[in-house]
Amino acid sequence: MVANTDTGKITKALADAIALHKAGDVHTAVKRYEKLLPIIPNHAELLYLLGAAYVHLKRSNDAVPLLKKSIAIRPKHVDTFEMLGSAWIKLQDPGNALTCFEQAVKLKPDSTDALCRFGTTLIMCNQPDDAIGAFRRARTINNNHPEAMNGEGLALHTIGQSAEGEAILRECIAANPLYEQSYVTLCSILKSTERFAAAEQIARQCLMFCPESVVAQHYLATALHKQGKLKDAERAYRKILKAGVSDTNIFIQLGDVLTDMGQLDEAENILTDAMIAAPDNAGLLTGLGCVEQMRGNLDNAISFHNRAIAANKSHVDTFVNRGNAHKFSGNFEAALVDYNKALTLNPNLPAAIANRGMTLLTLERLSEGWPAFRSRIRALAGSLDLSNHKTWDGSPLDGKNILVWAEYGLGDEILFSSLLTTLIEKVANCTFVCSPRLVALFKRTFPSISVHALGTVIEGDFDARLPLTDAAQWLRPSMESFPAHNGYIKADPDLTKNLRQRYQLSGDQKVIGISWHSAGAIGTAPFKSIALRRWAPILDNPGIRFVSLQYGNCAAEIHEVNNALSSRITLDTEIESSDEMDTFAAQVAAMDLVISISNTTVHIAGALGKPVWALVPKGPGAHWYWFQNRDDSPWYPSLRMFRQKKQGQWDETIGEVAEQLKLWHQK
Repeated sequence: MVANTDTGKITKALADAIALHKAGDVHTAVKRYEKLLPIIPNHAELLYLLGAAYVHLKRSNDAVPLLKKSIAIRPKHVDTFEMLGSAWIKLQDPGNALTCFEQAVKLKPDSTDALCRFGTTLIMCNQPDDAIGAFRRARTINNNHPEAMNGEGLALHTIGQSAEGEAILRECIAANPLYEQSYVTLCSILKSTERFAAAEQIARQCLMFCPESVVAQHYLATALHKQGKLKDAERAYRKILKAGVSDTNIFIQLGDVLTDMGQLDEAENILTDAMIAAPDNAGLLTGLGCVEQMRGNLDNAISFHNRAIAANKSHVDTFVNRGNAHKFSGNFEAALVDYNKALTLNPNLPAAIANRGMTLLTLERLSEGWPAFRSRIRALAGSLDLSNHKTWDGSPLDGKNILVWAEYGLGDEILFSSLLTTLIEKVANCTFVCSPRLVALFKRTFPSISVHALGTVIEGDFDARLPLTDAAQWLRPSMESFPAHNGYIKADPDLTKNLRQRYQLSGDQKVIGISWHSAGAIGTAPFKSIALRRWAPILDNPGIRFVSLQYGNCAAEIHEVNNALSSRITLDTEIESSDEMDTFAAQVAAMDLVISISNTTVHIAGALGKPVWALVPKGPGAHWYWFQNRDDSPWYPSLRMFRQKKQGQWDETIGEVAEQLKLWHQK
């Protein structure tokens, strides 16, 4: 029993400790509480306060017995139940936490805070339906309660009602613009469903109201990266680092961005510096492996990936990256082993699914590859999706009214548009959405279908909605299913005739179109492009009229080569394919032969049925649709491929083309 003379001292000591606690000096308060505990071991409030302080200091193991004892003494104290629930959450035990929060709700059924904590824990315990009920009860008390709205939105998404959940989150943002978590939750949902443009918008909106939000800045950086806005993504990641965040993942992601930008030395420096603090981090090691891949040093790349796997056998991205390195080196079976391992770790990983599918297609295993390739839309940044949440189930499309759309870049749109020639014979009506630059060309080519530019509002009921590429598994199930053709797109005949007359100086002069640069993805374009000066053996053919089919500003490069060689390259400044492709198609159609690196020019020529020679790279620049070990293409019967023998080395390939061109010219 404490003497009366000591009671006043104890009361004052406890009050002083509480004052320190409230002032934020938790460490000193804990020392005071701990001195008092042996004196008044059954003081419920002291037990609660010390337990709460322990939770604050991340000592939840120490907090639990104190809070339990406090509850035994004071069984109807709501705050103690909530604090014990929080301790269990910190200890990653949501089951025990749920019991605590449920009791808190029973004791105080009109507490929105208690209901929200209860609902949040129900989600953690995989009981989203019950969570929705808890959050809705909270909203009957306060309809615009931010935590309740945020929780209900998340729970609805968890049970598959994403549209309803997103709507509530947007209402929450409108009603509570300073509540950061609603932006974060919505960004998380948008990221998980690969809607990166929308995630960018929400992250920027959050930063307007919460400019110091590192989480929103991180979502912004990720969304920008996934959309291919690499320079903006780099700035966003560097802003996070400038704010003092030293999370290794930020260094890894910045390294990925710099690698994608081709800034390999800078990426290596960022990753190497980060390894000082984390020498065995798998993400940093595999990031360095990707740098080596982009340099063409595949043995070094695989060595880094092996080190990453040794450091962390569960790091799924490393298996995808090593699979890519094996694929680039031509070891496709090893690549498949790595992709399969990645899918064992994460069966829904888009990058693993997509790369596995493309590898199977490269090996001409179409029936296996197409189903996996269908999933690649989630692996592509900013991919167009007009499915309206009604994904095509793979059922036959015969006699149906369908909406299809093109994906990727212009070359891929042209490649897969060959499916339209078969598709429109089967369906009742077809509406096709494509890049604006291709609308005029496709309208002439496919007059029986409705062609619209990307961004157009498409109205009407459709029996099926699907990316055109998805129809490939139905229309091209085997190599034998590719139809022979003499061209399936149609250039403007009058313009083609006029251009032919413009380029041909004499009636028997051969006119050859050339293209040497790729403006595609930064990560692959350098491997496909060949500087024009290196074409000298091909261009050294007097009597041939060479015409530039190269898009972009290439006048200076052509001028330099024309001054150095006896042959002349014509640059038609009246045609610019970056504006629209209809005129460009007529220009290609005016050629006797097209010689080009693997870019849109090859696809246009092949789709027109023009003789076309493609210089095809090895390694990261090689596309799956050129398959392997063949010099012809089932996509384009008029195409002849000249393959690079070793990654990064073009001289032998150029020499072969030059030799064959002399033979062709003599005919």
